[in-house]
Amino acid sequence: MAIKKYYDSDCNLGVLDGKTVAVIGFGSQGHAHSENLAESGVNVVVGLRKGSAHWAKASEFAATHDNFKVMEVEEAAKAGDVVMMLVPDELCADIYNTQVAPYMTEGKALAFAHGFNIHFKQIVPPADVDVIMIAPKGPGHIVRRTYEEGQGVPDLACVYQDASGKAMDIALAYACGIGGGRAGIIESTFKTETET
Repeated sequence: MAIKKYYDSDCNLGVLDGKTVAVIGFGSQGHAHSENLAESGVNVVVGLRKGSAHWAKASEFAATHDNFKVMEVEEAAKAGDVVMMLVPDELCADIYNTQVAPYMTEGKALAFAHGFNIHFKQIVPPADVDVIMIAPKGPGHIVRRTYEEGQGVPDLACVYQDASGKAMDIALAYACGIGGGRAGIIESTFKTETET
């Protein structure tokens, strides 16, 4: 199988125009994804537990960016057209099932940065949503720093479920929004990403 690679010129960030990306979690990857997306002009909401350690940090960034808001997980999941799960794997299924799943309605996209919970069926998404992965090949502080320097970290982009017929377009737009298109985006699968 030929490896498909994409760069900024192959992606359309405009796919996310008028949409809201909800990033659930604000740890290593969560802060990098949400801040990079916001600075790429995407509307971002960050879903956190009120009073959590990251609430103040995320609010500090929100104070200087009109297109970036902090809210509780359920509120963010409801607001998001694309919902990116960036919480630890061992907590992800529980948070998804109790706080996110009720808001995963037809036409939305559910996103991950690691395939574990989908590949091992810890999370079973509804059939009418896209399920995608955008996995930067570096820790969050590097994803953020390289973006701020005008560069990026290579990303994997994967589609598990293409309900809209546009799942890969959404994944590529997201990857570009976090800087991946500057370094290169490689198409892969949830199975390959998880097992390797």
